Amino acid sequence: MLSSSRHSVHSLLHSTTLDTFLAVCQHQSFTKAAKALGLGQSSVSQNIQKLEESLGVTLFDREVRPIMLKPEAVMLREVLEGQFAEIEHVVSQIREQNELKPIVKIGVIDSLSTNVAPALIRLLTAQTRQVSVLSGISPNIAQDLLNREVDIIITSDPLDGVEGLSRYFLCQEPHLLVLPKNSELVDKAVTWQQLISYKLPIVRYSRRSASGRVVDTHFSRMRMSVPFKIEADTTRVVLSMVADGLGWALSTPLCLMQCKDVLGDVHLQPAPQPLFSREIYIVTRHQEFLSLVEMILAECAHQLSINLLPEIKKNFPWSLDDIVIDEKAVELACQREKAAK
Repeated sequence: MLSSSRHSVHSLLHSTTLDTFLAVCQHQSFTKAAKALGLGQSSVSQNIQKLEESLGVTLFDREVRPIMLKPEAVMLREVLEGQFAEIEHVVSQIREQNELKPIVKIGVIDSLSTNVAPALIRLLTAQTRQVSVLSGISPNIAQDLLNREVDIIITSDPLDGVEGLSRYFLCQEPHLLVLPKNSELVDKAVTWQQLISYKLPIVRYSRRSASGRVVDTHFSRMRMSVPFKIEADTTRVVLSMVADGLGWALSTPLCLMQCKDVLGDVHLQPAPQPLFSREIYIVTRHQEFLSLVEMILAECAHQLSINLLPEIKKNFPWSLDDIVIDEKAVELACQREKAAK
């Protein structure tokens, strides 16, 4: 509990009293001080009287014109001006430091945007002056990076053929086989050739997407020709088509976790061997935002390990052995967690 005198001074600091005092000191006139402050002369007189009563001293000699500052007023003015100057300096430093913080735009692939984006914004708010997270398919956010519309991307397309970029591996995940629930292939060990010759076609991710190109590359390496009849840009649309019995599909755990509410409408099982995977990277322009990239890697690894892997284990446990999270990113996440405790 503040003493009565300290409480009084504390209250004065949150009023116009001290501004009034300094204005009277400057103009040596209640009338001129009132005009400068936009107050009535009676308000100025009341504020000065309140201050004098609080301090227990008379601050001005009102019998002379212009009014004169008594020694106590001179002492108070010097102290206040010194304190206000120091406060102004500190405020200026705070503003300058805030101005030095970067404005950062991050592009995140759709399969991670829902689960990771809120955590990234929460993490980076204190490290940046402004942060925004945009989502989309890998080719779109990659083009945004090249066009300097975003600064950092989390993508399944590392842009290997593009110079002037820095790439940081985050994780690798396998493709899973998605079947209609009434398919005769459910829970059977099938081969790629059986799938390709199956009566239902593949429902594939669009060739515009990195996932679609990964599937193309896989079948090309196996020298298999796969007829493509149905394409879609999003996992939800792919799953809905499979659920309606229009075909089968290949997708990854992280893509599927976007649509947990409809996983029960399809059947999921391991894809045939040889298995192929999707890799996810953080990509920036060369050597830019190094400290932020380290933080993002750690936070993504933390979200994958703590929040997503348990859900993946619950829905498709056989895929866990084929999921790899960068060891350095996991170590960084552990270090940050220990430091926070």
